[in-house]
Amino acid sequence: MNKYIKKTLVAASVLWLGAASTAHAQEPIQLELSNWLTSAAAISVGAMEPWKKLVEEKTNGRVKVNLYHGGVLGTSKTVLEDVKGGVYHVGMAVPAFYYDTDYFKLLVGELPFAFSGAATGSKVMAEFVEKHGKDVYDKLGVKNVAIVVSDPYIMLATKPIRKLEDLKGERVRVVGKAWVPIAKNWGAVPTPMQVENAYTSLERGTLTVMQYSPSGAAGWKLFEAAPYVTAVNSPAVVLNMVMNKAFYEKLPADLKTMFDEELNPAFQQLIAQTYERGAPEALKKMEEHFKEKGKGEVIHLSPDERAKFVVSTKPAWDAWIDEANKRNMSGDALMADFKEILKNNGISTPF
Repeated sequence: MNKYIKKTLVAASVLWLGAASTAHAQEPIQLELSNWLTSAAAISVGAMEPWKKLVEEKTNGRVKVNLYHGGVLGTSKTVLEDVKGGVYHVGMAVPAFYYDTDYFKLLVGELPFAFSGAATGSKVMAEFVEKHGKDVYDKLGVKNVAIVVSDPYIMLATKPIRKLEDLKGERVRVVGKAWVPIAKNWGAVPTPMQVENAYTSLERGTLTVMQYSPSGAAGWKLFEAAPYVTAVNSPAVVLNMVMNKAFYEKLPADLKTMFDEELNPAFQQLIAQTYERGAPEALKKMEEHFKEKGKGEVIHLSPDERAKFVVSTKPAWDAWIDEANKRNMSGDALMADFKEILKNNGISTPF
């Protein structure tokens, strides 16, 4: 991000925080919302823009949302630091990038084959965070706005992936540390990669298999560089809209209540619903593109091959429990509670 813009926004944020204690200031409160996705991305169109409009309407103009798309204010890997530091007030953090922090507890939501859809998965994670997340945000130093999961991931590859063995030696994108052993179990080469760099990396061959959500992949047009799409449908990635705590604390009491009880839950619903409906739409778009170009396909695994993928990921579930126990998080108890929440939402666990 341009250093001048960043310094200007930080200064503006500090000035606002010092002056916003008046309940009904004549000038609207400026809420800086950063989005590292492109303006054409499904979440940008289906959630970010509608939430901006909703906030301004529900507050009768008392809050003006300044929405910045395309990572103008910061990348996907710096959201937590940027929000804490006041570079902007609200952003979409990726907990997988913060494996070594207290965000680890929420990575239970990224265990392979835990969720089959974004709507139910987001509901499960909201319940899990409500019960077990307060200490996470206290330690991270930000306010939780909305916890969601993406639509389950697909593989976008430069050659067809029809069975588990096809991944041997392939450079597979991993989001965070927890994904590394999974890729190794597949015989693949774990390759850390931000989505912002994926298209070019696929073209150059430094990445050969990109794991990403269908709706997200369509927005970035990754299927152009990797025209063989395998519907593995796992995992889903946890995403977290977070707010600068000082910004929140300076809001008038009635606006705090409005954000807590209405605006933040609405944001969660907008994102989850966008992901839920975006997956089938995205896959259809890819199939049409492949038909037009005469190259590429959407591959659906046979039941036997899918079962092989599922079995290969069991160590990831065990590893999460072990790591949580090492961090004094009561991993066994958390896992039991996570599975109970899944069961209460009609989801059966693979292990």
